[in-house]
This record gives sequence, C-alpha cells and structure tokens, in this order.
Amino acid sequence: MNDDFYIGYFDQSPRRIAGHTRWLVVLLAMLVAGLAVLLAARQAPAEPGTFEFGVKRTFEGVLYESPLPLLHSVSSVGAVTNYLLVGEGKHGLPAFARGHEGERVRFQGSLIQKGIAQMIELNDAKSFTVLGVASAQERLAASETIGEAVLIGELVDTKCYFGVMRPAVGKVHRACALRCLSGGVPPGLLVRDNQGDAIVLLLTGPGGQPLKFDVQWAARQVEAGGKLFINEGVTRLEVERLSLAMDESRQVRLSLDRN
Repeated sequence: MNDDFYIGYFDQSPRRIAGHTRWLVVLLAMLVAGLAVLLAARQAPAEPGTFEFGVKRTFEGVLYESPLPLLHSVSSVGAVTNYLLVGEGKHGLPAFARGHEGERVRFQGSLIQKGIAQMIELNDAKSFTVLGVASAQERLAASETIGEAVLIGELVDTKCYFGVMRPAVGKVHRACALRCLSGGVPPGLLVRDNQGDAIVLLLTGPGGQPLKFDVQWAARQVEAGGKLFINEGVTRLEVERLSLAMDESRQVRLSLDRN
C-alpha cells in the first residue's frame, strides 16, 4: 500500500505530505511578512496635518470673502491668525456665512492645520453670530506685492491638503480633489521652495476675484503665471495665465525672499 496516498475525509494526512506542507506554509508566511515590511519601508512618510473631526472650537474675528474666504483673528495679546474658511464635506464657504464682508463674527467650527497654514470647517450654522462692523484697527492689513512669477506645480484642493486627507496629492487623490474644487474649496498650487520643502500658494483670479479654471486639472501639474502677494502669513498668486504644464515632471523652485 502507498503511504503517500491521501484520502480527503481522513483526519490526518500522510506524514511525508504533512511535513512538506507544513514547511511550505511557514516559508510562504515568512515571504509575505518580509514583503509587507519591505513595502512599508519604501512608503513615503505621511505628511503632517491634522483635522479635529468632531471637535468644535469657538472662533471670533473679521470675516472676508474676497480675495479668499478667511477669518482674520487677533488674540488678547495681539497675535494675528488668518484662517481659511470652508464648509462641511467638499464645499467652500457655506451660505450662512456669506454676505458679511468686513464684519466681526463668532461661530463654532473644526480646526484643520498643517504647519503654519490653518483652516476652519464651518459646521454649526446655529452658532454663527454677527457682532457688528469691524473697526479699522481690527481689519486685515493691505497685501504686499512680492513680484511677478511663473510657477509649475500641482493643482490641489487646500482642505484635503491641509489635513483632512492623506495622501492629498497625486493620481490617488484626483477624484476627491476634483469634487472639492468643484464644490468651492479654495484652490492651491503645490510647489517647492529653495530648500526643497513643499509650500502651497493660494490661487485667485485677476483683481482678487475667484479663480476660473478647469476642475479636470485637479491633481495635475499646471503652469501658473501672475503676481505674488503676501498678507500676514497668507501667500497667494493672482493668476493671469493658467494652463496644463507641457512637462508634468518639472517644477519651478519658489523663492519668497523679498530682499
């Protein structure tokens, strides 16, 4: 009788077949674990960024819709913070916060933060309160002109990039970025500075109007030309020319040295 003959409904397989199978399973398990470790080691580290989902803070300051939706807030010790404003989900400034340009407001929302860039998701309409017209001392200072620039970078939606999603760049994020940008989330241009660090320039149209562009360009390399402005930590490019980059692998390094 052949000892290697195996009948499937027996409780135990022949010893030689069982031994081979056992070693094969062990080797396959080690191979899968090794591949998992290798792939994890080759992954780029997740970019920093936080979204306080479900956490509501109270914010107060002067609301602006143009050239970008933001809240200009000054603390009791004089520290200035400018928060970009978006709505819930894949939407820009919600309807309940519109029509209050230059007015002092108070509301609750969730903080989104990446480095010095800060944004608020307005997700509590009932908490939105108008406190009155802001005084001259409370208003946002005038923008400073840095100069003309032609830059190549990735067209990103700032809400996801500042901390709501990871990753928030490239082809894997394109469908999400397209929906965010079509919903009114402020667009940004992801470029590199002289040290190779990523920086996002906020994009507006001529005269500080909302930028008109093809949302199908989301997460793709574009070439943008126009005037650079900086205002209390907020850097934006007033776009006069925008097109898909001919060479999508190329980037122009950005220097914000105004000297």
